Amino acid sequence: MSRPLDTATGPLAGHRVVDFSGYVAGPTCTMLLGDLGADVIKVEPPTGEQWRHQDPFAPLVSRSFLALNRNKRSVALDLKQSAGVEAARRLAATADVVVHNFRPGIERRYGLDYATLSALNPRLVYAQLTAYGETGPQAGQPGYDLVVQALSGLLAANPSPDGSVPRRYAGVALVDFSAGYLVTIGILSALVERAQTGRGQRVHSSLLHAALGLQRQKLLRVEAVDGDPLPPDGSQTTQERLRQEAEQANAITARELYYRSYETSDGYVAVGCLNVPQRLRLLRLLHLEDPWHGNPDGIPATTEEDRNRRELTTRAEACFRERSTAQWLAELAAADVPCTPVRLAGEVFQEPQVLASEALLAFDYPGQGRITAITTGVRVGAAPIARRRPPLLGEHTRAVLAEIGLDAEAIAALEASGAAVSRKGIGSDER
Repeated sequence: MSRPLDTATGPLAGHRVVDFSGYVAGPTCTMLLGDLGADVIKVEPPTGEQWRHQDPFAPLVSRSFLALNRNKRSVALDLKQSAGVEAARRLAATADVVVHNFRPGIERRYGLDYATLSALNPRLVYAQLTAYGETGPQAGQPGYDLVVQALSGLLAANPSPDGSVPRRYAGVALVDFSAGYLVTIGILSALVERAQTGRGQRVHSSLLHAALGLQRQKLLRVEAVDGDPLPPDGSQTTQERLRQEAEQANAITARELYYRSYETSDGYVAVGCLNVPQRLRLLRLLHLEDPWHGNPDGIPATTEEDRNRRELTTRAEACFRERSTAQWLAELAAADVPCTPVRLAGEVFQEPQVLASEALLAFDYPGQGRITAITTGVRVGAAPIARRRPPLLGEHTRAVLAEIGLDAEAIAALEASGAAVSRKGIGSDER
């Protein structure tokens, strides 16, 4: 991690990314670009981006920030001051890519909109992440992972067993991360096209599109089967409809044999049988016969069929409880049934497969010792993934501003202005 940036290798080495984003989706995108070799300059307010303050364990240091901001240099600029905006524009003029997730309209207020920056730098790839997209009644509103999960139907797709208020899907920011991946794909595509045309362009993605995309298999209407979509007729409240959906989900779980986790005598195993041969091998191990193994997701035709299928699941659960996790893993693997033990988050750092696949990286962070994090998940050639630890706030302000031609006096003035803002505390959020 101590290797200087000018020795960076990777497919994006030599590309500069100026990152005005905060929270999760934008920083995920720019971290991926940095992992691929880009010089990512993270522009933060003098108080630091909001994610530094998300449950910090030291001043300006949080797990959330460390997880998403390696391979970046931090420049602290006050965009509410004309000198800060001018410095930001000069940075953008040197960039290959600009990324931001300002609330729509804020970028124009700062003069960091696509029209302004592309006039300064026609080769610029300008990427914007929004919550709801660029048009429609909510286009200008702020939005985060949870609220977009709610609007998109993703939250209700994970109802509590009793049909009460759903929890955030999977307990992680699925939508944020997915949106970060989407805009990364857009940026890389625009860079490929720029190599052919010499021109940059604008890239856009939204949390809403990411949330809908996660449900591609579910959000599909077939006219011949489903007919026209009908709005709720008002005869049921949202609570009643959600309880009904929870009952249906519970019924599916009660009949599920092949794609689920099972309790063993000392833990849990998960099995995933998505084709008939796998299901038959699992049935042989359990000494069960299932006439419905060809279409286990089908709705029972009769009450008796439903009862019989639930009984099969109960018998399978009883079988798994008779042996240990290790015994089941050995038998399932020998029978070529996809399986794994159920791991808790803290156990992942010792999981042999995780270690063997080089999915972890470690770096030293000032005052905090050794930090272990997750890699990007993609390798391109032999380029190193980790070159630079997450930055301290404003750690590279002087060096980066000098690179774009600001003299010592101008840099000192910007730092003094930022220090005054920092003393006032965290300001309003505009993302």
